[in-house]
Amino acid sequence: MKKLVIVLLLFSINVALMAQPSDLIIHAENGKLFLKHIVEPKENLYSIGRLYNISPKEIVPVNGLTISSGLEIGQEIKVPLLQANFVQRGSAAADEVFVPLYHVVEQKEGLFRIGQNYNKVSINDLKTWNSLSSESINIGEMLVVGFLRVKTNQSAFASKGIKRINGSVAKAPVSAPPVVTQTENPAVAVTAKPVEEPAVKTEVIVQNTSAQHNQEGTGFFRDSYREQAASFNAFKSEMGDAAIFKSTSGWQDGKYYALMNNITPGTIVRITNTGNRRIIFAKVLGELPPGKENEGLLIRISNAAAAELKINDKEPKFPAEVAYAKDRR
Repeated sequence: MKKLVIVLLLFSINVALMAQPSDLIIHAENGKLFLKHIVEPKENLYSIGRLYNISPKEIVPVNGLTISSGLEIGQEIKVPLLQANFVQRGSAAADEVFVPLYHVVEQKEGLFRIGQNYNKVSINDLKTWNSLSSESINIGEMLVVGFLRVKTNQSAFASKGIKRINGSVAKAPVSAPPVVTQTENPAVAVTAKPVEEPAVKTEVIVQNTSAQHNQEGTGFFRDSYREQAASFNAFKSEMGDAAIFKSTSGWQDGKYYALMNNITPGTIVRITNTGNRRIIFAKVLGELPPGKENEGLLIRISNAAAAELKINDKEPKFPAEVAYAKDRR
């Protein structure tokens, strides 16, 4: 049991180290820039402040908290981007690195408009940071627009940092399938619909595409599921109760995870919400930990997976169907 707990703890740490940097997407509200952080076990305002190189006194006012406020696991915290922790020029100090921060391209956005929204950063800088040969960008593409200044010995993000802002940065995965290739000049924009089409028609198309996509299932591991299916000669399907566990992964990259007994770790499973027939694909990390709260459960899935299945995370259990490829031997 101790070994299992250690494995799960190491996985949680590993997910936090690997997944969160790709989730460093900048948000804006009333002209103020901030990041979103989901509170993990044992975190408080001070540990979050160290992670993002900012004083807790700067965090509390934008979240309606006080310096003595307790935090709940899964609580969303806004982390301000200020002069102390947000940079777009220069070299890091000996004990610091700069971690890329991203903007998700929206409809009718070009490099000029995006740059204006992030301290008027130049088009040339955006092209350099993102290895762009032209001003063409895709809806859903994640562009580097600035950098988080962090201490190397205090932040888990430091492993993805650079010492100097003077070249291209590794690109983040696209957060949504590209729909439009566009440039700042509307005359040369290539769109799926003429630009004069009413916005409401575009929204209907996107909604219908999303619904059809989920009937086929969503998630980073969907193709891996198909590969496993081709490698084995049988399928097994089980029905039962499912529950949720907290994880920082999956919110942007669709990497969903699960805990399930009698399944080889690394197996990709297809999980169907039997209430609405929504489907996701998740990788099994290991068995369900022993304990009363897991008695009778078929599977536990990450909270990002539950959100994609439209499961209320306040529900202790929900019915699910789990299918996976299995060798007959």
